[in-house]
Amino acid sequence: MDMIMNARGATPEEKQRGIEAAKVVLALAGMTAEEAASGAFAVEGWDDIGFSEDGEPSEAEYKAADVWYEANNAALAACCAGWPDEKRVQAAGLNLLTDPEEQLADRETVLAKLRAIVQAEDGRSEYHDERVFLLALAATADMPNGTLARDLVSAVTVAYTPLAHAQFTPDEPIEPKRKAVLDAIDALERATEKSTSH
Repeated sequence: MDMIMNARGATPEEKQRGIEAAKVVLALAGMTAEEAASGAFAVEGWDDIGFSEDGEPSEAEYKAADVWYEANNAALAACCAGWPDEKRVQAAGLNLLTDPEEQLADRETVLAKLRAIVQAEDGRSEYHDERVFLLALAATADMPNGTLARDLVSAVTVAYTPLAHAQFTPDEPIEPKRKAVLDAIDALERATEKSTSH
C-alpha cells in the first residue's frame, strides 16, 4: 500500500523525499507500510482503551509499530531537512494512502464532493459519513497555518454532526442544519483560496 506525507508547506519533492526515506526503513525491516501501520494502530488502540489486560498488542504488533514509528521519523527528517522549527511543527508525518480518490483530490473536487455529500444527507443514517472529515482535511492540506486549518476542519465536522443525526431531533427542521454545514464549507473555501493563491 502506498503512503502519503502530511507536512504543511512541504513541496511535492520534499514530501517524496520523506516517503522514500520511509520506504528504506520498511525495506530494511522486511515489512510493508500496511503491516507496520497496522502494528501502530494496534498499540495506539490499546492506549485508547486504557491498556486493558486482554487487549494488549502481540509482540509482532509491537515490533511492527516500532518500524512504523521509525519510518515516520525518517520521513519527517528527510522531508523537513533544513526547515525552521516553527515550520517543522506543522509536519504530522506519514499516512497510508487508503482512499486515493479522496486523499489526493484537488481542492475544487474536494469542495464539490463535500457539498454533494451534504446535499444528499437525509439525517436518517445511524452513522455519519467519515468522508466529510477526510475531505475537509484534504481541502486544507496545503494551508501553511495548521491552527487555522484545524479550526476550519473542526467547523465543518461539528456543523455536519447535527445534520447527519437529524433523526434524533425530529422536531427540528433539517434545512437550517444543512445550511450551517454549507456555510462552514463556504468559509473553508474562502480561507483555502486565500492561503493557496500566493
